[in-house]
Amino acid sequence: MNETSKRALLYGSAVLIISGIGVLWSRRVTDADVVTLLSSAQVQIQMAYAIPATDKLGQRLSARQDLIDGAEQSLTTVERIEPGLAGVAEGLALVHMLRGDFAASAASYHEAQRRADCKPDQRDVLAFNEARMLAKAGKPEAALQCFASNAAVIDARYAHHRALEEAGLLQGLGRTTEAAGRVEHVLQDAAAPAAVVLQAGLAFVALGLDDKAVSALARASHEAPIAYYHLAQLKLQRGEVDSSMQLLERAKMAQPTEVGRLLRDEAAAWSTVAKDARFQQLAESAPATPGR
Repeated sequence: MNETSKRALLYGSAVLIISGIGVLWSRRVTDADVVTLLSSAQVQIQMAYAIPATDKLGQRLSARQDLIDGAEQSLTTVERIEPGLAGVAEGLALVHMLRGDFAASAASYHEAQRRADCKPDQRDVLAFNEARMLAKAGKPEAALQCFASNAAVIDARYAHHRALEEAGLLQGLGRTTEAAGRVEHVLQDAAAPAAVVLQAGLAFVALGLDDKAVSALARASHEAPIAYYHLAQLKLQRGEVDSSMQLLERAKMAQPTEVGRLLRDEAAAWSTVAKDARFQQLAESAPATPGR
């Protein structure tokens, strides 16, 4: 799996989804007007995704809303000209997601899978994102059922990610033993990518299984050095300040920008060492967020 795919599944990026739309469109569309409309919708979706939903005062950004509205209008027009394209339903799923209407987004992802031109190599992503949107819509049981119903399709490429998503859903339902079992199943694969092992470690942190988290994060750290940052937090929580500072320094050397962002965003987690000279040196030298 390439890095774009990992980000799309692990962090909610729309990049992979949009790429899928492009593939579906290219297989069917021949009308010049339709091509123009689809291209416009794709660009507008990409631009809207890159813009925050609100400004620093919590006000909705009209530029983002205009882009979303424009994409929807283009997709609706295509549906009228050439009905039944899976890529259009997928595009509308993104539009709904960008608006925060996750139930409607899930329904559109489901519709995309039912359309005649939907190819097998797209169904796993569509099913995966349908389940994620159900989860975001506050329907964890429905999301778990969607994952279970589509397991054979999803697991060909994304079995690890499905297990981790299910772990989060099960934890939210209070089914922590089952959640831990999902994470442990992922780690049984010695060939699991470091990014997946990292997420498994963070899942154990969320479950309060610190010993298991330390083991997973240590395993991931060789290829994903940001794991050192999370190990440093765990060591600090245990009162092991010297070890924590050593790990934090190692993380900072490997990924200074990301560690700087995390130190700012999670300042409360480091409050017990806020006056520690070693910590202050690492925190004060953190690069500023772009644009500040």
